[in-house]
Amino acid sequence: MSAMSAPSAASLLVDCAGARVGGAKRLLNEFDLYLRDRELPGLHTIGRDRSLGATWLLRREREQTRGVRFDRSLALNNVSFVTAGRERHVLVHGAQHFLRRTEIRQLGRRISPAVHAQAPIVWAALHRADRVFVPSTSMAERVATYVPSVRNRLIVAFNPVTPPDPASAPAWKDPAGATETTRARGRDGDPVDFLCPVVILPQKLLTGRLRAGLAALDILAGPPHRIDATLSVTGRADQLEDPTVAQHPRLRLVGEHPAKAVIAMMARCDGVFFPLELESFGYPMAEGRMMGVPVIARDSAHNREIAGPALVGYQRESAEDIATALHAAQAMSRSATLKPDDGGHFDRGRYFDQLLGLPPAH
Repeated sequence: MSAMSAPSAASLLVDCAGARVGGAKRLLNEFDLYLRDRELPGLHTIGRDRSLGATWLLRREREQTRGVRFDRSLALNNVSFVTAGRERHVLVHGAQHFLRRTEIRQLGRRISPAVHAQAPIVWAALHRADRVFVPSTSMAERVATYVPSVRNRLIVAFNPVTPPDPASAPAWKDPAGATETTRARGRDGDPVDFLCPVVILPQKLLTGRLRAGLAALDILAGPPHRIDATLSVTGRADQLEDPTVAQHPRLRLVGEHPAKAVIAMMARCDGVFFPLELESFGYPMAEGRMMGVPVIARDSAHNREIAGPALVGYQRESAEDIATALHAAQAMSRSATLKPDDGGHFDRGRYFDQLLGLPPAH
């Protein structure tokens, strides 16, 4: 079936455009797992091979309303359908379109002019949505600030996270060579390693945050702890703005990897270091919670909501505060006191049933 042809019986229209990397791609992967488990003959998906731009937005509205009237439409990419669907749902997870004034000043030109141009379009389309889904309370607050008229239509639904099986996680190649890393988290005598599983982008201000994290590891290396630890980051040296940070002896730049390989690293690390702040969700925090891996991050309401009991928080972005949190996470990891969270907070089936407006499967 072509992307722009729909059977007359179709009643659910889902736009997946723009889901190529990062959290958007992770969400699409979860959607595919959901579709594998639940048969929905009335579902029609579009946009899998499309970038999200003005041309696509116009085309999806024009051609999807020719001869077919869908009962419900769902946009997984921040921009609600305007006319397609008798009832319109949208998932909004782009925090950059809802920046606070302090963030705009702080980020400056790190935010692309295109993002600023897109924001009014995102806001305007929200007025046409019957239900607006967001992955966190903080994201709901952002949306309500810019589009207060949709406050009563906002629904907080955590992104789905499929519990990974650490035992079946594939080994990954050490960046220094072809040797496979096989260390097991929590085993005494193994090297201490923290993982920062982040796609490095200018707006994430990661270089300075890594500098603080590495200074914290230097503190742990001295008395009284004498813990010789490393920080593995899923990025490359050329993505960091300061060469001295990239050359730090405790930093291991392992390059970019598919999600399965990152899960393998996470299963073997002593803690997930997630220093970012401009996040609508934060998959690594949810995955750490699901796997029973400590999450070292800012002690904020957003991080407490997503990471839950896995959060080992620090108040200030200082080497001393981060060192205290890293030490606590390492002790937690080695003692295996943190258990995987099986509370169902990130259940895939319930999540997509809700987004699609469907009753739970029996």
